[in-house]
Amino acid sequence: MSATRKYRILASDPLHPEALARLEAEPDIEVVHRPGIARGDLLDIVGEFDALLIRSRTRVDRELLDRAGRLRVIGRAGTGLDNVDLSAARERGVLVLNTPGANANAVAELTLGLMIALNRQLDRAFREREKPKRYGRELRGQALGIVGLGQVGSRVAELARAFGMRVRGYDVLPEAGPPGIVERVPLEDLLAQSDGVTLHVPLTEGTRGLLGGDAIARMREGAWLVNTARAGVVDERAILQALDAGKLSGYAADVWEDPRLPDHPRVITTPHIGAQTEEAQRNAGVGIVERVLAALRENCP
Repeated sequence: MSATRKYRILASDPLHPEALARLEAEPDIEVVHRPGIARGDLLDIVGEFDALLIRSRTRVDRELLDRAGRLRVIGRAGTGLDNVDLSAARERGVLVLNTPGANANAVAELTLGLMIALNRQLDRAFREREKPKRYGRELRGQALGIVGLGQVGSRVAELARAFGMRVRGYDVLPEAGPPGIVERVPLEDLLAQSDGVTLHVPLTEGTRGLLGGDAIARMREGAWLVNTARAGVVDERAILQALDAGKLSGYAADVWEDPRLPDHPRVITTPHIGAQTEEAQRNAGVGIVERVLAALRENCP
């Protein structure tokens, strides 16, 4: 009688303890948890594993996949896949899985928090330890434009409506978004008719630089912008120019690349913490473990 197949799984980024416990409880699984592993060390050992579990830190490119001859499944505990070379993975027959929606509420709540912070000038209040020199604004009654009506954008719409905002949305997919909750309009109309805009699209070739100089020029004078998606979906130089010119009253970002942004007086930044809640990390970790286990047992007997 042949021995039971033993699957080896490497987690190269932090994984929630419940997700690790789920793996360790499986008799046919050997899991190695190496969060923060150096790139060189990862390249040296990745070929020994059937599956790789990552978050946003680990870069899975052609070089890594060339070293991963045994690899059959990549599991991303989260939504974004811009750190994975999907074309190279397909060429090698490596299945790439993620957990869309696991962190949707966490990111949506941070988005609302950044919207409040911009409108009430909380960054200045904290920094200067005195009342801002001009009145803030309430969210109630403002027109919010949501770019991207996936699970995060849809949840933002629900929360914004609870605050009394007038919500409109845009998405390239006609079926995206909850029916009856968001009025869908063309992007040009959304930008022109919104007091504030929030971005919830993945970073792809089609969305890179989506909010550039031309798009910002269509926005209302003094509008504000929130980006909890990816830095690359905006043109950060154009944003800085719009802030200096007064075209934008404020910009809040959970992700950024231009080092000038955090120091700008009309910018609020957070260090990519959108999904950093206990609930989101448990959902994403346990969810991706379940998907990876099922894929290994189905496709790698």
